[in-house]
Amino acid sequence: MEEFSLNFSNLKVDQLGFVFKDIEKQAKIMMEVFGLPKFMFGQPVTNTIQFRGKDSQITFQLAFSQMKGTQIELIKWIDGDCSYKEFLDKGKEGLHHIATYIEDTELYLKEFSNQGIKVLQAGEVLYTRFNYMDTEEKFGIIIELLEKIKRRKK
Repeated sequence: MEEFSLNFSNLKVDQLGFVFKDIEKQAKIMMEVFGLPKFMFGQPVTNTIQFRGKDSQITFQLAFSQMKGTQIELIKWIDGDCSYKEFLDKGKEGLHHIATYIEDTELYLKEFSNQGIKVLQAGEVLYTRFNYMDTEEKFGIIIELLEKIKRRKK
């Protein structure tokens, strides 16, 4: 088996994730000023995630649009300890993470760990496993690894 090492040069940026206090207002700005297609808004949801190695129940709302094959995700934090709350607590709003779809999350997590980079936040939503890597200090932004969860056939 070939040795695995991190190499992002062949991966596509599949998603840009933004955190805002008011995602309705921001969606309107992005549509009017930047010409993005209409955003699809989900209802607020509560989900259990792992944040800095501990379980945390968070409530958030998402909205999605597209930009030339890249998904634009708007996130509104409502409650619970998570990276979105930390981001807002630092007085920030805007680009929070870039995401790429991968296969075999465990290989990437192991290699990130070998580089001294830990998982900041992880969970599952909409048949997708996500891991936010704690890359902000080294890379300037959080990298999110996404992997589709294969559904079992009935």
